[in-house]
Amino acid sequence: MLPLHDPSLISAIIPVHNGEDYLAAALESVLAQTDRSIEVIVVDDGSTDKTAEVARSFRDVIYIHQANQGNAAARNTGLDHSSGAYFSMLDADDYWPPNKCEVQLQYLADHPEVGCVIGRMRNFLEKGFEQPQWFPEESMGDEGIALSLGAMLARRRVFEQIGGFDSLYWHGNDLDWFIRMKEAEIPMAILPDVFLHRRIHGNNLSRKQNTVARERVRILKASIDRKRGAAANAARGMCP
Repeated sequence: MLPLHDPSLISAIIPVHNGEDYLAAALESVLAQTDRSIEVIVVDDGSTDKTAEVARSFRDVIYIHQANQGNAAARNTGLDHSSGAYFSMLDADDYWPPNKCEVQLQYLADHPEVGCVIGRMRNFLEKGFEQPQWFPEESMGDEGIALSLGAMLARRRVFEQIGGFDSLYWHGNDLDWFIRMKEAEIPMAILPDVFLHRRIHGNNLSRKQNTVARERVRILKASIDRKRGAAANAARGMCP
């Protein structure tokens, strides 16, 4: 159960594991938002570097430490400790443009039927790193639609309806969450703005392509099974 919410507040949740190199830039991008009604929560998922020191150096940041359980569990911990009526998630190695929250919040205010709004994502290669083999060169700088938690702003009621993130998925819990949102027929809007700058540095979680692919198969199978189960239940309900 999520705590009572503040209707004027955005909760920005940053799960992090050994993110000392980039966490400060991520936090600075959140604290520099043109809409300043933001609660910033860093969930340290068992880091062994200076992540805690970096997070605690920011006065207005809520810092939570937990044993290493994966980013899904860290995201859920952030949700459990948050109080905003709106949510966004940001990976510790990415950052936001200054107007992200303001633009998305205004859209949700103008469209009360929409539960979630996303936009575009710009990929960039961190200085000093070579192009990783798992990331195609043609995607660098790409500003395609980002089905990404970092490019999202969602209403609290979406999480209350479909729940948080499945900790069974260490790499694909965001995809699973978006699929469950679609299954619940919650309207999602896509805007043309760039809402996320994604840093490619060779150590991204996405580099484990085989693991990512296996999780995606499991996630899609789980979705198919849910649909089949719902259809079977509906059919049984129609029987005399």
